[in-house]
Formats: sequence, C-alpha cells, structure tokens
Amino acid sequence: MDIILFILLGGLIGIFSGFFGIGGGIILTPLLLLLGYPPTFVIGTSLMLSLGTSISGAIAHFRMGNIQWKYVAIINVMGIIGTQIAHPLITKLESLGYAETAISIFYIMLLGFFAVTLLKKQKSRPANRPAPAFPLLIAGLIGLGAGFISSALGVSGGFFIVPLLISLLGLKAPHAVGTSLASVVFIVTSGFISYSISSTLDYIAGISLIIGTFLGAPIGAKSTLLVKESFMRLLLGSLYICMIMSVIVNLFLPSFIGLIIIGAFALFFFTTLIRQKWLSKKEQAAGG
Repeated sequence: MDIILFILLGGLIGIFSGFFGIGGGIILTPLLLLLGYPPTFVIGTSLMLSLGTSISGAIAHFRMGNIQWKYVAIINVMGIIGTQIAHPLITKLESLGYAETAISIFYIMLLGFFAVTLLKKQKSRPANRPAPAFPLLIAGLIGLGAGFISSALGVSGGFFIVPLLISLLGLKAPHAVGTSLASVVFIVTSGFISYSISSTLDYIAGISLIIGTFLGAPIGAKSTLLVKESFMRLLLGSLYICMIMSVIVNLFLPSFIGLIIIGAFALFFFTTLIRQKWLSKKEQAAGG
C-alpha cells in the first residue's frame, strides 16, 4: 500500500515537474520536513525523485523541441561544481543541529524572491529584443547557483533556473522549462551520489516516486499547451507562495496546516487545467 501511495504522489509531482520544469523536489522537500524526516534524509530522497522527474520531463520536452543545448552543457558543468560546495556545508550544519532551520530560511528567501519576480507585472518585450551580452557566462553563473541550491535544498534547481533563463537570457517559458529539465540531470545526479554515500536513504520510496513521475511528467508537459505564458508565470508564482507558507508553518505552527496549504494549491491547479482543457475542446468544436 505504501508503494502505491508513493507512486500516486510521484505521479502528481511529475505533472507539476513537466508543467513548471521544477524537478519535483521543491514540493517533496517541504512535505518530508512537514512529516518529520531528518534534513539529510529529506535532501537525498528528494534528489532521487528530482533525478527521475528531470529525466522524464526532459524527454518529454526534447520531443517537443524545447531544449536549448548550448546552455545545457555549461549549466551542467558549473552546476556539478556548485553541488560539491553545498554538500559538506549542509552535513556540517546537521551535525550542529541547525540544518532544518537553515534550509527553511534559505527556502523562504529564494522562493520569496522568485515569487515576486514572477507575479509582478511584466513589461512587454519588443519582438526584436537584443541578445544578452555574454550569454554563456550568464548560463555558467546560473548553473553554479543552481548546483549549490540543488544540493542544499534537495531540489533539481529548476525553480532557480527557469525564471533566470526567462529574465536574463530571454528564453520563452516552454523553452526555459525544457532547457532547465535537461540541464539539471547531471547536477541532481552529482548531489544524489554525495548524499547516498553520507546518509541512509529509502530507495524503495524513491524508486516508487520516480515510477510515478515518469507517468505524470508527460501529462504536465503537454498541459503547457493549454495555458498562456503569462498564466504559467502566475501559477508558478502562486506555487512558490504556497510553498513559502508551508515552510513557515513547519517552523512555527502544527505541520498539518502546511499540508492543507499544499493540497489547496494542487486542487486549484488541477481544476484550472481541467477547465482549460474543456474550454479548448469547446473552441475546437465551435471552429469545426
């Protein structure tokens, strides 16, 4: 029964991964912390899941032609360096008893910044927007930051990569999502290997989650066709706010409140997609 529940949870997270390009760890990490698991266990298991969601989501977006390979290579190389900086730091913090608090504060700061970035009113971009200066250097810095964040928080780094690919390198949202998912495969693998050596992980739970994500990620990727880019940004920003609230709850209030917050967003998200799918079919029927 536990395996079935983990597969179902992985399927739901896979849909989020394919839709937002966030790897799934951004949801699983606070969930496992809310359930009382120790930080290094949470990060290692979450990285295992993120590896599965990244691969399955990247495959789906590769088929849709959404991956910019020149950025993938440099983000991967610099990201691996970032993971090896973060891992010993988190291990040391856990030995001192400060890891969960440090992870929570770091989570809140990063998600708060990107939520504001995504939700604020965007200025219209000219069609002939000039290419950014030193794009590969920018991609390398993005990769370094993503690698550190991935190994520090147990996430793929997609929630860091996607907004920056859009704002700094000018990628369209679907291309940013696809490039992000392809970029983080080696980043997550590097971090996962580090934690699997130093911590005890639940491999059965991780494999069950990965099986679920392979089923859910293609659904999420195809669902990006149902909504406009501006609405994708709104949904992603709203997800970040909900995750911030759940992390704050875990620090100060009973953990079940955080679970309710996450569940409420999931209900809103899937209701929205179902409605958009119905409207799309209605428009096609009217046009036919």
